[in-house]
Amino acid sequence: MATIQREFYRSARGPTPADEDCWCLVFAPETSRLFVRHVWQVTGHSGVDEFEIAEFLEQQSGARDALIDDLFRVHADA
Repeated sequence: MATIQREFYRSARGPTPADEDCWCLVFAPETSRLFVRHVWQVTGHSGVDEFEIAEFLEQQSGARDALIDDLFRVHADA
């Protein structure tokens, strides 16, 4: 079964337009694991970090606030 991934936050890392951070909520069905994946790209190198949900929610960041907002916002059309 395929991993399910949903981007919830993207930000510029600078100085070039291609330098950025991308944050995704990921569910891996084969392990029943839900986690946050942070993919970052800067000129010349890139990286990936993974965080358990509790660990990610303890951090103060725009990405954390975006995930909380995405999960719990009230939709106008609801």
